[in-house]
Amino acid sequence: MFQFFMNPWLLISLAGIGLPIAAHLLSRRRFDVVEWAAMQFLNPSKKTRRRLKLEELLLLLLRIGLIALIVLSVARPWLPGGWLSGYYSAGSRTVVVVVDGSNSMSRTDGANSMHQNAIRRASEFLHTLGTDDNVALIDARDEPRAVIESPLRDLPLVEQEIRRLPPPGGSCGMLTALEKALAILGRSSASAREVVVFTDRQAISWKSDNEAAWLRFDDLVKFPAVRPSVWVVDVAPQLGPVTRNISVGRLELSREMTVPDFPVRLQVAIHNESNTEAQVPLRLLLDGQPLAGKLQSPSIPARGESVIEFEHALRTEGTHILSVAAEMSDDAVAVDNVSHAAIHVAESLDVLLVNGTPAALPAERDSFFAELAFAPPEGKPPWVKTQMIEAADLKPADFQTVSAAIFCNVGTISPDVVTTLKAFVTAGNGLIIACGPHTTPESFQACFGNSGLVPQIQIVRTREAPPRAEQIIHVAPLSLQPGWLDRFGSDPARSFLKATFEAWCLTKIGPAAMPPAAVANVDDADPKTKQLPLGGNAIADRLAPSATSAPQVLVTLSTGDPLLLESRCGDGFVLVMTTTMDRNWNDLPTRSDFVPFLHEAVFHVASSRSHRNVDFGEPLIARLQQTIGTNPAPEPIGSDQPELRSVTEPADEFVTFVAPGGMASEVRVVAENTHAEVKTTGRHDASAVFKNTFAPGVYAMAREAEPAFPEQVDAFVVNYDHSEDDLTQLTDDDRARLVTNDRVRFSSSLEDLAKRMYGAESVAELWAVLLTLFLLFLVAELFLTRRAIRKGYGNDALNASS
Repeated sequence: MFQFFMNPWLLISLAGIGLPIAAHLLSRRRFDVVEWAAMQFLNPSKKTRRRLKLEELLLLLLRIGLIALIVLSVARPWLPGGWLSGYYSAGSRTVVVVVDGSNSMSRTDGANSMHQNAIRRASEFLHTLGTDDNVALIDARDEPRAVIESPLRDLPLVEQEIRRLPPPGGSCGMLTALEKALAILGRSSASAREVVVFTDRQAISWKSDNEAAWLRFDDLVKFPAVRPSVWVVDVAPQLGPVTRNISVGRLELSREMTVPDFPVRLQVAIHNESNTEAQVPLRLLLDGQPLAGKLQSPSIPARGESVIEFEHALRTEGTHILSVAAEMSDDAVAVDNVSHAAIHVAESLDVLLVNGTPAALPAERDSFFAELAFAPPEGKPPWVKTQMIEAADLKPADFQTVSAAIFCNVGTISPDVVTTLKAFVTAGNGLIIACGPHTTPESFQACFGNSGLVPQIQIVRTREAPPRAEQIIHVAPLSLQPGWLDRFGSDPARSFLKATFEAWCLTKIGPAAMPPAAVANVDDADPKTKQLPLGGNAIADRLAPSATSAPQVLVTLSTGDPLLLESRCGDGFVLVMTTTMDRNWNDLPTRSDFVPFLHEAVFHVASSRSHRNVDFGEPLIARLQQTIGTNPAPEPIGSDQPELRSVTEPADEFVTFVAPGGMASEVRVVAENTHAEVKTTGRHDASAVFKNTFAPGVYAMAREAEPAFPEQVDAFVVNYDHSEDDLTQLTDDDRARLVTNDRVRFSSSLEDLAKRMYGAESVAELWAVLLTLFLLFLVAELFLTRRAIRKGYGNDALNASS
């Protein structure tokens, strides 16, 4: 009993209730009675006497109650539960608030979006916490972002950060967000640890059918000393399932870099989330403006999707944003009705052609047909500017001003060139290797394998086709991988598929050989720190120190042997063509598709430096070029960044990145070149890396104007996982899997959440009720006392006796 009083020792004061009793008994002492004849007519009736005694007794009880109530009030009785004062945290609690920031949270209930409801309810939830509670905040998107990773007691600051969350966009990896929340709670020492998720009922973000991932989650929950509880609050209980929604998938470009008037193809998947077929008007936009004649209205099947293709040739240089928008006014989710892609238009592309066989006549060179393919039409500027050089004359400095290189039947190069070629590709440039008679297993390994450029591709031997009468070797039509090769396999009549091949190099994809350690030149050391550079490219060193990927076969011959292989090295691409680029081993150079094929290939490998269309959470890399000296250097042709600057020495500089929604951030420009490269080329290549890409959409980069150059701008696009476009809601089976082992506890409202979360620790103190009763008793006591004094033996008694 005493456990329900906060000051139980004060209950001893209840002995004071004997004071009114003693006073009452003392007031009833006997007096001498004198008989007087006239008094018999003044005696009250029996009814009046009973009323007076009852009032005396009631007055006694009121005075006893007054003393009892004041004693009980100071003893502070309480009852478990929040039925009187509500449910609130008792303190010593760490809470991680998780707010769903996916596309589906942009649905509205007519007044507010679900994301706005989530923010409001999360703010209201903070008001139920105590001053000793700590709160962290996670913005759940493709990659969860810990807005507040170290839990704070400053609840107003937490509420401010909640209200500053960016608008919904992209998908939501809820399981990853919960794992991040558990990691935060694992560092807490609080006696109660909670994760509170504010979301809608979308099923795809939970991945409830991935039992292996949820079993791992069960193991993570067991690690903290105090088991955390995960609560899920539905912010859209009044909204029903989505019955109609059109979504535009990721925009796929044939290339991210192009030149004026060179057409670019776009492919995009349109998804119909409804039970009926939908006619969807699709419009192509350039930098937010609709393009004339670029409108399609395909029919999208119910609960299905269709792939739509556009083609457009850009005319002005610079970076542009191409967008495909679905013009739907009655969609449940409007933010997924548009998709963007960034593309850079350069004046032209600088390509280095390396000829492997010296010849007296140009037509006898291995690179002759490549030179013809890149020759500009009469009276028009070239799309590709080529520089031809013999392999024996090739020097490291030849790579400084080009964005791609094509090696034609090259069997030997100097060790310096081998090292430079690896750094050239790692820095984000492109390389095409065309094999030929000079390509042997030993020469290929020495030129390209030992350095780590293509360590997993090995040449086995040269294979010749059987006599023409027995079998004609063509390209296998179904082997072409989607992407930049689509145009060459779209029609069986394409001349690319009809080309015949008489010889090619057999290749084998094996384990990567350990490249020999590169020896750094002392001249490359920084003059101030005396430290050698990490590699040929600072960005590659900081972001991808060993980014050589497994080769991919893009095209095979009808024999099943690879014709075209692709491998990534650092930030750049390498294409290996197992046959020649002249008529020595095939007739492809005489086919009409050879020119567009070679253009597509060289722009594909050169676009690897762009990095303008990235996935959620990947950094944006803006590469800037500036010269050292007093005279401006000519604009580098073929570079995907035309910014150029003339300065006397490299200076600290900042560029501004603007995220979707208008939030601007300044990023420091960092030098890429080694000291020796700066001295050799007179150029100081720099870059700015922006890592806060936690909202999908279009990002802008601005460089303030200075006297030496005008203002420079650039643009990027951050994409998201389009599985978010599936708006199917959680089923009863999904919920049953999620609540298994008490993984997740679903709550219908904040009131229900507070009751279940704080029910065991919330108490209702009764002192306020007791003081209210004390005042009422006091008023009643004053009333009865006054009544007894004024009317106890007055007119009422006389009237009753008569």
